[in-house]
Amino acid sequence: LLLQAFFPTLQIDLNQVVNRDGDSLLLQAAMHGSDRSLRIILIYGGAVNSADRYGNTALHWAAVTGNMNCVHYLLDYGIDLDTFNCTNVTPLMLALSFGHIEVANHLLYHGASTTPELNNYDESALTFALNTNNNAIVELILAAEVPPEHRIRELYVSLGQAAFSGCMATVQLLLSHGAPVDFSNALIESPLHAAIRGDNEEIVEFLLSKGANINALNPDGYTPLMEATRRRNVNAVYALINAGADIMALNDANGKTAYTLAEEGKYFEISDMLLEALNCRYL
Repeated sequence: LLLQAFFPTLQIDLNQVVNRDGDSLLLQAAMHGSDRSLRIILIYGGAVNSADRYGNTALHWAAVTGNMNCVHYLLDYGIDLDTFNCTNVTPLMLALSFGHIEVANHLLYHGASTTPELNNYDESALTFALNTNNNAIVELILAAEVPPEHRIRELYVSLGQAAFSGCMATVQLLLSHGAPVDFSNALIESPLHAAIRGDNEEIVEFLLSKGANINALNPDGYTPLMEATRRRNVNAVYALINAGADIMALNDANGKTAYTLAEEGKYFEISDMLLEALNCRYL
């Protein structure tokens, strides 16, 4: 109250930059979760959409701290909901990333964008929602009316993320919303590779049952069988062999097969499995 009483008489530029990061007083208030100071600054003319040198607005910082009062005040004063910072992250993404579900719900209620377009880091509101391990939030993002063809790449990346984390319920949820098990982009790791990298054999078998390309190459040129061999994931190797994986496939970059990788790693139990499978198939 004292601060509010003195503000009209003080010669203060509320929008001046106060440090090297380009913070204004409003940004500092949001960053520290000081909702009373933030409200007073807004009342006396603080620029609601001001941003720091990294492109973060006060709403970005309110999303990080999870202070609902700050969020309410900023929305009341008309702050832009969907501003991207320098890493192409919105306030909604940050709220999801830091697990502030109430803030995320409030932003969604007020119309925060759930556009499926991925940023430069293959991130979107959906990929951040997956980090919450809260399928109710994931459902909220997926409920947005977006042409399915516009969401395919996002769903594919998200499926890989869920496969790596080992969350079967989320994998099934994404598939029910049309996530493809395969996608023609060699720069994106397939969900099958991701499941192997996460040591999630149950999801490996599930994706194979859904028709995942058993011989797809990851960005490093390894098939799922090669990747499972490199990681000494015996159960995944067994599942892939039984599903018909190409044992003789070569990595074009280094000329290695699953067998040579097993021998190099001294994973002799896998070497034996591969030799036995070769004998069964070709002899």
